[in-house]
Amino acid sequence: MKLVRFFWRQEIHWGVLEDNQIYAISGSVYGEYQKEDALCRLGDVKLLAPAEPSIMVCIGVNYRKATDASGDTVREERAVPRCFFKPVSTLMNPFDGVRYPAASDDPHAEVELCVVIKRRAKNVPKEKASEYILGYTCGNELGALDFIRQDKNVTRGRGFDTSGPLGPHLITDLDTANLKLTGRINGEEKQVGSTAGMIFSVAELIEHITSFMTLQPGDVVWSGTPPSRTPVKVGDIIEAEIEGIGILRNEVLASR
Repeated sequence: MKLVRFFWRQEIHWGVLEDNQIYAISGSVYGEYQKEDALCRLGDVKLLAPAEPSIMVCIGVNYRKATDASGDTVREERAVPRCFFKPVSTLMNPFDGVRYPAASDDPHAEVELCVVIKRRAKNVPKEKASEYILGYTCGNELGALDFIRQDKNVTRGRGFDTSGPLGPHLITDLDTANLKLTGRINGEEKQVGSTAGMIFSVAELIEHITSFMTLQPGDVVWSGTPPSRTPVKVGDIIEAEIEGIGILRNEVLASR
């Protein structure tokens, strides 16, 4: 099933998307829900990020032969995932503009598979992780890599406003073992990889994260990016495409 979160007639809604038609939902996507009658056309609404997080947990260097902020190749098999957080102010809608900090001289974009949590999750074994997942979506993880090199951490370099666009929708049932991920700038492929290269699977990430913190309905797990990353500039159209999900598209706007 393909879920969308959208703004229509002065209200925010969740719906089921089929062939450019949005169907109403009865109940809550974070509990029991049913598809109802046709509500509106996709072209009549503004799509919103398909998540309502209290926090977003990101995983750093979760692909074999990935690169770190310095550009060095990292080949190690980690014992545990490396986690960091993106504040809610980083969340951005599909098709909206994104802005890098004016002081950054090394802005990049990275395609990522993102997971939206369905219900309160604490101490979840990996065998049951799928029971806690609402769906999967595309993320474009924006980074100011020069900030990360300066600070030796990722808070400023990956936590700036608008640095976490998500969308355009959620896929509720998806085998994430071997999905192609593609990052584009102005239509040109710049980053290509597969989730088969993950060090830790989605289920293993959820098991690890919920072993030390509670995830709430609507929270997001960013699962890491494949090798390579893409430098960007003002005016670029950045795209993150994931097989079986779709294309997330945003324009890079001038800082303000």
